[in-house]
Amino acid sequence: MNKGGFTLIEIMVSVTIFSIVMVVSMGALLSISAADKKAETLKTVMNNLNFAIESMSRTIRTGTLYDCGRGANTDCTDGAQEVGFHPVDAASPGARTKYKFETTAAPCGQSALATAGCIMRDTGDGSGYLSITAPEVVITSLKFYLVGSSPADTLQARITIALSGFVKISGNPASMADCLATPAQCSVFNIQTSVTQRLYDQ
Repeated sequence: MNKGGFTLIEIMVSVTIFSIVMVVSMGALLSISAADKKAETLKTVMNNLNFAIESMSRTIRTGTLYDCGRGANTDCTDGAQEVGFHPVDAASPGARTKYKFETTAAPCGQSALATAGCIMRDTGDGSGYLSITAPEVVITSLKFYLVGSSPADTLQARITIALSGFVKISGNPASMADCLATPAQCSVFNIQTSVTQRLYDQ
C-alpha cells in the first residue's frame, strides 16, 4: 500500500513561509501599537495644553484692572510676556493673578531640554509662580496684547494671547528646529485666542 505524507523539504518550506509571515505580522502589530501609544500621549498632552489655555482665558475674562507689567492703565499693543489683573473671585482683597512666559528649564520641569518654556501663574496667595503646562509642552513664544486697559476709556479691555511651541512625543528634541527636522518626535502648534473683559467699565 502507498502511504501519503509530506516530505522533509515540503515541511521546511512551509515552516519557513509561516515564520516569514509571522515576523512581518508581528512587525506591523508592534508598529501599530507604538503609533497608538504616541497618539495617546499626544492627546493627553494636548488636553493639558487646552485646559491650561481655557483656564487662563476664563480667569482673565472675569477680571478687572489689567496691566502687562508696564504700569496701570497702559496698553500693550506690541505684545508683552506677562499680564496681571484682579480676579473677581480673589481669595484675599487686593490679590492679583499674573500669567507670564517662563524660559528657565527648572521651573518648567524641562531640565533635559535645551529649549525650555512654559506658562506660569501666580494667584497672589504667596505661593509664587507655578507652571500650569506639562513638561512635555514646550512653549517657545508667548505674548499678551492688551488694549482698553483704562477703566475710563470707551473700550472694554481685550487681551489677545498668541503662543507657539511643540509637544514632545518621543526622543529628546532640543529645539523647534529639531521638531521640524524630525516631525515623528514632536508636534508643532501655533495658537491664538482673544479674551474680552466680561464686566463693563464703570
